[in-house]
Amino acid sequence: MFAPTWRVLPRPAFDVETEAPCGTSVAEAREALAFWRARLRRLPWYRRAARAEARAMVARWQRRVVQAELERWRLHALARPLAAMIDWWGPSRRLPARRVAKSLLRASALARMLAVAAAAVTAAALAVLALVVVAIAQLL
Repeated sequence: MFAPTWRVLPRPAFDVETEAPCGTSVAEAREALAFWRARLRRLPWYRRAARAEARAMVARWQRRVVQAELERWRLHALARPLAAMIDWWGPSRRLPARRVAKSLLRASALARMLAVAAAAVTAAALAVLALVVVAIAQLL
């Protein structure tokens, strides 16, 4: 009977297709982000420069998507802190595990000893497994 004068959920300032004040529409930013993510997945490992470019573009378009969405929902005050968080925590920040392992093995004698011991245990386990398979094949 009585309609409330306030709204529970905020409404967007503009639709997805309209260009945000940051200069990019939400739909365009999402499409570009999907393109660069797909390109990064398709590129082979030996195309290092192209993969680095794709990683940089993914990070850039992630930031633009967040900024356009925040401007669409009238949350301009959150744009700067979230952009800083995306830059710090985004995909361009990650180090490949192989590089981390190499630096750890170079720095610590204990880590080298543990890696050699783990490799020896793995080799012994594979040898025992091969012997068991051969023995079972001989029995059948």
